Amino acid sequence: MNLTSSFLMGGQPDVHRYAQATFHEGTHRQAPGDSTPWRDVSSPLNRLRGWWLAPAAKGSMIAAWSVTIVLGAYCFFIQQDAKGTYLLNNVLLRTLHEETLRADANQERASELRELMKKRNVQEEIRNEEHLKAVKGFEEYDKTMKKGIINHELGLSRERARADAVHERNRELVSELLGVRQELTRVKKENKTLSAELANLQKISRSLV
Repeated sequence: MNLTSSFLMGGQPDVHRYAQATFHEGTHRQAPGDSTPWRDVSSPLNRLRGWWLAPAAKGSMIAAWSVTIVLGAYCFFIQQDAKGTYLLNNVLLRTLHEETLRADANQERASELRELMKKRNVQEEIRNEEHLKAVKGFEEYDKTMKKGIINHELGLSRERARADAVHERNRELVSELLGVRQELTRVKKENKTLSAELANLQKISRSLV
């Protein structure tokens, strides 16, 4: 608009047709083959300064940084959450591994205890069989002893009966001996009497001769 008003007023145009134009106005008013306002800026610092002074650039920059900060914070929290989840998973896996090892050890211990119990049961069965055999032997020995005691008592009773019979026979013999002694005593007396009478008869016969 400034250039149009200057031409209408008959004044001298500016040295460059885009000297008073902004970036957007120059872009819309440039002709084919003309240079753009970006090539007319003296240095990159001026380019950055001009771009930063534009309101749209400020808004887009603030929006970009806001989105970057939001995304960065979101990614940071996701990373922290993932890190915590990873650490928790590591702890859980370690705990699971330890529990698995403990379960394996308990299973091995249980199998060892089962084998030990089987061996003990076998030993107990063998010991019980030996005890049963010993009890049967004692019972048989007891029966044998009872039979022996009965036989011994029968033998004692027989010996007692025999001893009683012998004692009775001895008593009879003693009584017979006493009778014989008495008879011998009587016979001795008779012999003495007969001897005395015989002596008297001899004396008488001598006197008669």
